[in-house]
Amino acid sequence: MGLTQLQSFIATKFDRRHALLTSSGSFALIAALNASQAPKGSSVIMPASCCPIVLFAIQMAGYNVILADVSLCSLSMEVNNIEPVFNDSVSVIVAVHGYGHYCKIDEIASFAKQHNVTLIEDACLAYGSTYKGKPLGSFGDLSILSFGYDKPIDNQYGGAVLTNSERLFECAKGFLNDNKMAQFSGSKQLEILNDRFLNLNKQMQVRKKNVDYLQKHIINSLFVKASFDADVTYWRYPLLIKNRAHFLAKAKQNGITFTKHYKSLGELQTNGHYPNASLIDEQIINLFVRPETPQEQLTNMVMFINDYQDK
Repeated sequence: MGLTQLQSFIATKFDRRHALLTSSGSFALIAALNASQAPKGSSVIMPASCCPIVLFAIQMAGYNVILADVSLCSLSMEVNNIEPVFNDSVSVIVAVHGYGHYCKIDEIASFAKQHNVTLIEDACLAYGSTYKGKPLGSFGDLSILSFGYDKPIDNQYGGAVLTNSERLFECAKGFLNDNKMAQFSGSKQLEILNDRFLNLNKQMQVRKKNVDYLQKHIINSLFVKASFDADVTYWRYPLLIKNRAHFLAKAKQNGITFTKHYKSLGELQTNGHYPNASLIDEQIINLFVRPETPQEQLTNMVMFINDYQDK
């Protein structure tokens, strides 16, 4: 399958009219921002709890960043987080599905339309899942995907911009044509990505099975589970634990690995106040649920968590 054919396949898979492959998720976001034709120097709203690369990409594209707090339920930015920080300088909203849990992207889309701003859906951690029967990646004026390390498709290279708009598609294509670093390249990479897309549904079923196992078997009341329903397939399974440093030290002693993404981006500001993002920053731990995660590792994590005492 060649580049054009794969892009067409990806567009169809996400109920989109157009898809363009890029060299990374970051360049997908930069291409989407440029395609929006939002005035350079205007503001882009994004969540205060997510990968910092999103912030850097927005700044690299020539825009100011306005952070919004996130929901402790979805771990994502919702409309009630956007409203307090919205102002006349805002031209774009970047809605990120945090940790793979969907944000209420339909409500954010309605808000964006009402205020005449462009909505970019960042589905980099969540594609392969659905929201209200529609694929994540099918919402917004544009949406972006990443195929980097530990994403639903772990190709360690590549990204994509998706849209239904002919105008936005042509603008994004023009940006990519003018920026070689942003272009997807390599026939071998194309072949690998094609195979992994064909296997995505099966891989997501395994990931969901791993998430279901953790959701069912973790019972220690010291840990707060994030919300869960049939549409949620986490990127990494999140838990909140007070005195996280003590827990992680004990885990390290027992040879068990947990991660602690993401730090609050409010730390990069001098006067930002994002209490939920800060709480997540201080208390979150993440459990690997990728398809390659052995059942033994899942079992060991569950046993360690359930046996843990904060003493």
